[in-house]
Amino acid sequence: MKFNKSLHFISYYKYRYNKFSTQTLSDFPKTFNHKDAEHECYKIWEDNNYFTVKNNEKAALKMLLPPPNVTGTLHLGHALTVTIQDILARWYRMKGHPVVWIPGFDHAGIATQLMVEKYLSKTKGVNKSSIGREQFLSLIWEWKNEKQSMIKSQLKALGASLDWSKEYFTMSKEHNNTVIEAFVILNNRNLLYRKKDLINWCPALRSAISDIEIERLYITEKIQLQIPGYDKMVTFGEIARIAYPVKDSNDEIIVATTRPETVFGDVAIAVHPDDERYAKYIGQQVWHTLRKTYIPVVSDPLVDKEFGTGALKITPAHDPLDYAIAVNHQLDIIQVIDEYGNITDAGRQFKGLPRFTAREKVLNEMSNEGILRSISDHEMCIPLCSRSHDVVEYLLKEQWFVKCKSMAEKAVEAVKQGNLKIIPDTHKQLWYDYLDNVRDWCISRQIWWGHRIPAYYVTIDGENEWIVARNKNDANIIAHNKYGSNIELCQDPDVLDTWFSSAILPFAVMGWPDQTEDFKRYYPLTLMETGSDILFFWVARMVMLGLELTNRLPFDEVLLHGLLCDAYGKKMSKTVGNIVSPENIINGSTLNDLTAQVKKNCETGIINETTLKRMLSANKKLFPNGIPECGADALRMTLCSHNIKNQHINFDIMECQTNKFFCNKIWQASKYILLMTSEKVYEKPADMAIIDRWILNKLCLMINVVNDALMQRDFHKAVASIKKFMYYEFCDFYLEATKWGFKSENTDVCTSHTYTLRKCIEVVLRTCAPIIPYFSDDLYRRLSNEFPEFLSVPSLMEVPYPLPEQFNKWRDVSLDEKMQEVLKIIAEIRRVMANTSKKLNPEVHIVTRKLEDFNFFNDVINIIKGGTRIFNIRIFSEGNYAENKNSVCYPHTSDCTIFIVIENSTVLEQLQKNISDKTIALEEQN
Repeated sequence: MKFNKSLHFISYYKYRYNKFSTQTLSDFPKTFNHKDAEHECYKIWEDNNYFTVKNNEKAALKMLLPPPNVTGTLHLGHALTVTIQDILARWYRMKGHPVVWIPGFDHAGIATQLMVEKYLSKTKGVNKSSIGREQFLSLIWEWKNEKQSMIKSQLKALGASLDWSKEYFTMSKEHNNTVIEAFVILNNRNLLYRKKDLINWCPALRSAISDIEIERLYITEKIQLQIPGYDKMVTFGEIARIAYPVKDSNDEIIVATTRPETVFGDVAIAVHPDDERYAKYIGQQVWHTLRKTYIPVVSDPLVDKEFGTGALKITPAHDPLDYAIAVNHQLDIIQVIDEYGNITDAGRQFKGLPRFTAREKVLNEMSNEGILRSISDHEMCIPLCSRSHDVVEYLLKEQWFVKCKSMAEKAVEAVKQGNLKIIPDTHKQLWYDYLDNVRDWCISRQIWWGHRIPAYYVTIDGENEWIVARNKNDANIIAHNKYGSNIELCQDPDVLDTWFSSAILPFAVMGWPDQTEDFKRYYPLTLMETGSDILFFWVARMVMLGLELTNRLPFDEVLLHGLLCDAYGKKMSKTVGNIVSPENIINGSTLNDLTAQVKKNCETGIINETTLKRMLSANKKLFPNGIPECGADALRMTLCSHNIKNQHINFDIMECQTNKFFCNKIWQASKYILLMTSEKVYEKPADMAIIDRWILNKLCLMINVVNDALMQRDFHKAVASIKKFMYYEFCDFYLEATKWGFKSENTDVCTSHTYTLRKCIEVVLRTCAPIIPYFSDDLYRRLSNEFPEFLSVPSLMEVPYPLPEQFNKWRDVSLDEKMQEVLKIIAEIRRVMANTSKKLNPEVHIVTRKLEDFNFFNDVINIIKGGTRIFNIRIFSEGNYAENKNSVCYPHTSDCTIFIVIENSTVLEQLQKNISDKTIALEEQN
């Protein structure tokens, strides 16, 4: 009879569903169509002017999107930053706060110039020198316009709710004026100077580069690398030991070097003053066989006694340590390698040879001269230019520098005093260590694409005299007053480091140096969110220049996310070949599409043949079946499913597909709610069912966790809480339980379920809106057409965000604890019944000693039925239960025992074995 009742219910439910679906659900799509929603929603957002700031008395959230470089298109690292900031922007808007979120694009001097040079060489067979500066810059502007348009489309596809009316570009006329003003002010405050010093130099780029543009390759043994400009691979990881005969003695001093090509620049041998091995040689001279001259032996505490032989050849023009020692002892400085990476006149017979070609020939010459003692493998660090992959040289050149010491001290103090908050605070000590030992900042670059340095020189008696001015007219007035009218003034051909123009962004985009309304109202920013890898190169410099030029911190809080890696923990890079474009995840991509994209990048010079092969191989390995279409919401949710504060964030594309399924789970739950409640009156029940009270209690808890997580910038906790509620508590247990409640056709129960189901889905969609905005908006609008209690608005951006104080009335800790016991019972039944067919029509008897449990279990029996997917559940008190002979017994707790009744003896034996195995496992654990 029970089996027949169950079949009757199934038939009844299918009848109701089919009947209803042909009438009311006919216009409701089977699944969420992300492409249509993404297009329609963003248009609604822009048409309704949601992204512009709406000022009121509440504190504003003020943010600046770290400007993507116009070198190419966005990668997943950009997508992570965009998603984090967009979630906060939407959350604050829904809480009624004004939000200022400013978009922009960075000219990225070196990177963009190099990219365009590669493109022109590959596609047109020309270089910048052959077409000249003016035409080359014109082509870069065309490149910039194309890439900026593409990036802007990508940002919109990700759902970025940026205020496009405030869009900026770091090479605009307005920004250029601000850059010039900052340079002039720093010069007037004696914080700028020009001098000859050792700088990072990339021979392939023929420009100085910043520390951040250096990748340090650590090797432990001899390897060969492909270096730009060389047909043959170049060997690294060797150390040569060279003899320097001591004057008027049969002794010799052996030095060890990994750079034998630089020996023509050796001006001394240095030893540590406490090194007894060389004490007697200090003050003497040694013979430099290749230079045919004597050089002194000096003592200096900077020498490392443990490195090599303990004796150091001093080549001051090409090594910072050697340069420091040379300055200490007033030694000559001889440049051996030029700007092109070739040997200078100082290299005598090797003049003009590429440095690494000369290395081999110099070693042969040393061997012929009898001074090469040995060559052996040696671990070393190779500085590579991240842009060109050339080996970085240290060259002594005259450049512009910013004095950083006093500004750095203020930046340190700001964090120590708590005025600037760094999240996570594990970066605080790194902040102190870096700024306490900060070096002056070389800001000149020898390229064409960038802000020309506002400095002009006049040659007086063979020496260049420099004038810093806002423009040439101002410089002429200063020069004429100082040197007379009969002079010729020339502007410095160099441009400023891109980081200089980026470091003033927080106040430059607000109209500084003018006291604009935006500057008065929106500076300083609330938050700067960016990658932890540019903490020093960008964030620290923004803080230093902000304090110096505006006398205020540029922002109150710094939120740093970790390095985005693939599912295997490897950094995403072209070198590894594991880079994935956001649009390929949003729209999906076949392996053939991925192959075509990579080949096109090679054809246009963006990547070389070696990288092409690596990326094609990686795509075949990582995506043999292509990349599944997931949509922007699933991508956003995945990016925030991991703790962004960790040093590394492992991104797995398959998680995007899982999160797409999560959205579909909510979609299907909504269809069920439509099916079961749209014909019912929505009203707050006079007597709410226990399971309804419980799920509203869980909803309240979820709202509390999500709001707290967003406030603490723990986005992964917010996502986890939403998933736990919807997947586990709402869909897996509560929603299944309501099917039995509706079947009862008890008016009070149906009213209670109707109210609770619709309340939950309405609140959940508002809660999810900042994280999955397209999905939430689209589904909310569809449901609002059916449910009058839903707000009739174009977008959830107009509705209030669920806040804890609005729902705390539903919090019930005692009920939560009781329901936890019920969920444990459900979990035990599921485990014992795993792989047992429900077609066998099992019965489950829950036998309890306590009267209060007997009553409570009966009150919530529907959730047990729904959770176990077993229809025949009965609750017994211990004194009224007679064990069925066709049953197995599972002692759940000392007060509760579970009996499973099945007619099939074979299945019964298997269940008994399952129970015995679990019991043994539990005993072993205890």
